Amino acid sequence: MVKIVRWVAWLAVGLMTLAIALASVNGDFGAEGSALLDLAWGRVTLIDLYTGILLVSIWVWWREARPGRAALWIGVFVVTGNLGVALYVALAAGRAGSVIELLAGTRLLGGDPQTPGRS
Repeated sequence: MVKIVRWVAWLAVGLMTLAIALASVNGDFGAEGSALLDLAWGRVTLIDLYTGILLVSIWVWWREARPGRAALWIGVFVVTGNLGVALYVALAAGRAGSVIELLAGTRLLGGDPQTPGRS
């Protein structure tokens, strides 16, 4: 199961990176961003995005044994949105040996947060 999560997360990273690259070449962030805020569904989408980021940030804060590392990732989420979330999940799944380890990190396993390769 962890391999599937890792594969899907890396696929999401690739697709979002491609979408962002295409949008940056073909779009106008300033004009389109203000137009997005003028639309009811644009505001709903932003609320939805940042609610998801808040919930994932709570999980990461709990999962990570080192607060500085958690804070760094949360900053990445705020700036990059779900691209950062997908990257975090892909990297965490790459280090995890089980679904429990993926979800809990070292919290429930009683592991040492200083162990290399552990998240």
